[in-house]
Amino acid sequence: MPGGRLRMEKLAALVVSGRIDPAKLITHRFEGFEKIEEALLLMKDKPRDLIKPVVTITW
Repeated sequence: MPGGRLRMEKLAALVVSGRIDPAKLITHRFEGFEKIEEALLLMKDKPRDLIKPVVTITW
């Protein structure tokens, strides 16, 4: 499937319909703005166990 907008729309539709659970794709979680650099470095290094890192910010 081509990338870009069409791909994102189809993936979003699968998540909304409940056919895909995006939580299963999250392999690394970071909490707070101070962890953004660590998450970016992880994505740059691309370890074998990396699927999707997530940084959560609490207001």
